Amino acid sequence: MKILTGMCVCPGVVEGKLVHYAANRTYSQEDIVLLDEFVTQNVLLLKDAGAILSSTGGITCHASLIAREFNIPCLVSVKDLSAVKEGTRLKVDAAIEEVVVYEN
Repeated sequence: MKILTGMCVCPGVVEGKLVHYAANRTYSQEDIVLLDEFVTQNVLLLKDAGAILSSTGGITCHASLIAREFNIPCLVSVKDLSAVKEGTRLKVDAAIEEVVVYEN
């Protein structure tokens, strides 16, 4: 088990699997989406995501605005996310600014 930290922009607790954002992909409550890019017309596809993580950004970044609009738990400025593989089980507790990475 590994713990990563970031900055809370929308509180909540979610467990699920890490998926990288991809245009035209739909997301479910089981998906913790790694969003490190600007999203325009596909923003509504994120409304059902369980959580959003970003390795960059602050309280006014694009991931933050989307998370607050849809009330999705979100941490930004999460370090070492690039080392976490897609499909890895995570627990995001945005209120205490932690991501628990369950290593296989």
